[in-house]
Amino acid sequence: MNIKSIFKKKHVYLVGTLIVLMSLLVLFSDVTAQVKRLNVQERRAIKLNITLEKAQELIIKTVYNNQLGERGLYANPMFKRAGVNISSWRVKNLVKVKNDSWFFFVDEQPGANWEHKASYVMVDKSSGAVERIEAMSPPEEVLDMKPMNALAENEHNLLKLNIKSIAVKQLLIDKFVFLKRARYAVLLSGGMNNTYNYGRYWNDLSFIYKALKQKYGYADNEIIVLFANGTHSPNGDLDGDGVNDIDYAATKANLTTVMTKVKNFIAGNGKFFFYATNHGGDDAGAYNSNLVLWGESIKDSDFAALTKDIKCGQAVYVMEQCFSGGMMDNILKAQTYPCSQPKVCVMTAAREDEVSWGCDTEGSYDEYIYHWTSAVFGKTPTGAAVNADSNGDGSVSMKEAHNYAVAHDSRAEHPQSGSCINNACDVVL
Repeated sequence: MNIKSIFKKKHVYLVGTLIVLMSLLVLFSDVTAQVKRLNVQERRAIKLNITLEKAQELIIKTVYNNQLGERGLYANPMFKRAGVNISSWRVKNLVKVKNDSWFFFVDEQPGANWEHKASYVMVDKSSGAVERIEAMSPPEEVLDMKPMNALAENEHNLLKLNIKSIAVKQLLIDKFVFLKRARYAVLLSGGMNNTYNYGRYWNDLSFIYKALKQKYGYADNEIIVLFANGTHSPNGDLDGDGVNDIDYAATKANLTTVMTKVKNFIAGNGKFFFYATNHGGDDAGAYNSNLVLWGESIKDSDFAALTKDIKCGQAVYVMEQCFSGGMMDNILKAQTYPCSQPKVCVMTAAREDEVSWGCDTEGSYDEYIYHWTSAVFGKTPTGAAVNADSNGDGSVSMKEAHNYAVAHDSRAEHPQSGSCINNACDVVL
């Protein structure tokens, strides 16, 4: 073998070795790049594992433009798994969770009676995507949620107090004895459930109950009270005389019974007074609303049907609930015209398209009927004198009471009044 041949073989060996080394280097570089890419993805996944606090920041930034304002913000401290349903008090399975997400509830109008504007907001736990669902009632799980700001904290504390005011077991009450009488008053507050049966509703009823007895001489057996599930803690005494004043649970069946009994037992020239507080709902279609009872509600048309056969000298309806203006047209249309028996006067805290509110400065009452009741009673619950007798005739008519309440109502609501015949609201209780 000559020197040239040996050199050629060594050259081939070296080139081959170099090729192998270069191949190994390329392979190693590719593996390294893949590992680097994997690390980036892992770091990104960790970064996008959204915490509850980060989800809250995203909501305030993306939904409310960094200005939460006068809204109550609640969060479920445990994230929701994909496929889980969230229900409101009115709509079962209102929201189906698409991906593992944090769930927030935003009360858009704290201080208003329900139903009113609210939002259910989902924040995807992995991507941070935010989805807002409009609602008109709170979630069933609200007591298990965490208040995230002061407004929510205050409301949450109220809800806990509400629960303590109602007995867990519903009492079956039917103790009222109906006789032929010249007047009957029906006072109603449903509250929907023990969570949202606010203490101010009891205070509203107590205020008007005292006014009827102390100012207008009503006896206990002329006043029928339908309240929540028929219980109130520590007692059912509305006027401080030591007697339980609750006659019925505020159910549709009981309301139907009471209105039917009134129809059968009120005198032809008598006076009928109906007073409702608590929540109300906005049903589909113009001027369609409902009055909330205990665990259910009654539509405006169904309630109006209960009024049409009450034949007496005068009938007065005062309604505090949200969208209460939507009840008025049905009540008036249900009457037999020319509407002289009875002459019907209807007063509501709000239009058919707006919510009603609790008091802003006057204490734990509802705004419109606080002022309305102060007008007919001639004083506030604390005893401060009120003069709503604008014509100086020595008495306060329904028109004068309504006008006084409108003038003193400082909430974002527009009280309404209507009648089926001229001068129907010039009457007194």
